[in-house]
Amino acid sequence: MPDTDAVKDELLTAHADEFAAAMEQLAGKAQYVVKGRCVEHAILWEVIGENERASALRDTIRDQPEATIRDARMALGEIVANAIVAKREEDTATVVEALDSLADAVNVREPTHEEDAAQVAVLVEVARQDELEQVVGALAQRWDGRVEMRLLGPLAAYDFVVSPTPEG
Repeated sequence: MPDTDAVKDELLTAHADEFAAAMEQLAGKAQYVVKGRCVEHAILWEVIGENERASALRDTIRDQPEATIRDARMALGEIVANAIVAKREEDTATVVEALDSLADAVNVREPTHEEDAAQVAVLVEVARQDELEQVVGALAQRWDGRVEMRLLGPLAAYDFVVSPTPEG
């Protein structure tokens, strides 16, 4: 927009009702982000313990020259990567379920790292932050040594601001 008058007239005044409704909806609430990151060695041992093929490949690779185990190493890497994706889906569902009664809204985010166990944005009343911290703390205890949990916030509710679709 070319100047402050244009912002006022074309944006703020023209959309005042929409902005007021959004502000009312978000009053007293904040966004928090619950992040879980797999502990690398723990997740590797978990996958190897649960998957016979992964265990066999690990045994094949052990103490062998690098030149002779390339295919086995790649196959093991693929099994581990697929297992982490499946575990991420399960872990994310567990986080969402744990936050269900506490959150006004939930947004499951895409992973930003291959070892992400969960990344969930939640819209929660600021007055319930202690409860949120307890829920995340309980998940951290449950997954101790397997997944490192973090709670970020309170933050601006960017994940929960809905912008209207342009007409066209």
